[in-house]
Amino acid sequence: MLIEDLEVFVAAAESDSFITPVGPHRYETSASKEILRLEKEFGTPLFLREGKNTGILTKAGEELLVKAKPLIRAYRKTMRMMEQYRPKNDRSIIIGALPILKQYRLNRIFSRFLDDFEDADLRLELTDGKSLTEGLAEGYYDAIIIRKNMINRPEKLKLYRMATDEMAAILPADHRYAEECSIRLPMLKNEFFYLADPNTQSFGVCWNLLKNQHISTENVRTADIETILKEVAARKGVALLPISTLNVMKQEGVITVPLNPRATLEVVFATRKDTEKSELMEELIEMIDIRSKAVPSV
Repeated sequence: MLIEDLEVFVAAAESDSFITPVGPHRYETSASKEILRLEKEFGTPLFLREGKNTGILTKAGEELLVKAKPLIRAYRKTMRMMEQYRPKNDRSIIIGALPILKQYRLNRIFSRFLDDFEDADLRLELTDGKSLTEGLAEGYYDAIIIRKNMINRPEKLKLYRMATDEMAAILPADHRYAEECSIRLPMLKNEFFYLADPNTQSFGVCWNLLKNQHISTENVRTADIETILKEVAARKGVALLPISTLNVMKQEGVITVPLNPRATLEVVFATRKDTEKSELMEELIEMIDIRSKAVPSV
């Protein structure tokens, strides 16, 4: 059993991107050969492949998913632990990040770094905030890209500002407040609110904004960003989202109005103060630091 096959299996099971031998499940990916190799080794299907159930985990698949995650994490931690015996500049650099790199156009930073250091073993892993902070504390990640408000003990970290943002009301283009230069949340207290999925980093910020303004959360619905924008365009409610969301998701018939008072967000590159850095990591940090100084504070 290859650890790479398990990684592909977990990615397929937790996303909408598994392709079966009989056709695509939601949308295409190249995962099938690794999945089939595991199924051959275990002697049982991991995904159903009939009718509308195509791509759903079997009982065996569900059990493997539970077991595979700690196995993969233990493998990764062991590999990182053994790297301490390699020459400093022969070690990999692993950066954990929230899935917001495209939203803030941050991928180009790492592309430029790899242009300058072609032999660098730099890996980016996208995951949730809890996994990021735990991975940095354990020494698995050399650095993480995260929203500043998600960090519990910032005094132990060195933070570099990578992007600034703020929450905004997303309104139908013909809404009565659409032409306002800013809006106070109580002005929208009788509206249906759409927020991003509870597993996203912006949900908690928006939820607290509503609670702090004593706005009932009974009329709150959650959905993916594409659905939210379509619902707002259809005049079925209003949304609270980071302004930068509209950088990657376009929708006619909606307009963005900043909140008053402002609800600011900051994206940071965080490293531990108490860890020794390789020369390549220091080069990356220097590049991040130069960019950070050009990013306005919130």
